[in-house]
Amino acid sequence: MFTGDSITDCQRLASEDGLGFGYPPRIAGEWRLRHPERPVEEERKQWRTDLDPKIQAVRGLAREYGAHLLDADGMFAELAAKTGPEYWAADGVHPTPAGHAALAAAWLRLVA
Repeated sequence: MFTGDSITDCQRLASEDGLGFGYPPRIAGEWRLRHPERPVEEERKQWRTDLDPKIQAVRGLAREYGAHLLDADGMFAELAAKTGPEYWAADGVHPTPAGHAALAAAWLRLVA
């Protein structure tokens, strides 16, 4: 539990997890990183069945039209292999502040 004005001042009510955008989500992400034994829900495994064909379609369109493609799925898989997935997307979908930073850095590298 986190208390104090620093959470409120960091848009606690505007954040998806209710932790704001300051130090609490960073601590929560680090905690998850240190305790990866948290089980992955079966529903999350089923997401891949829906998601993988869509990823392949987007990759194909990028190749066909010569478009830049930021392979976020692959990037996050690589990052998660090193640190655990919760650090980058606590719920498995929506990026944490660290996940957003990784996306921004990758996008800038891609278009530089």
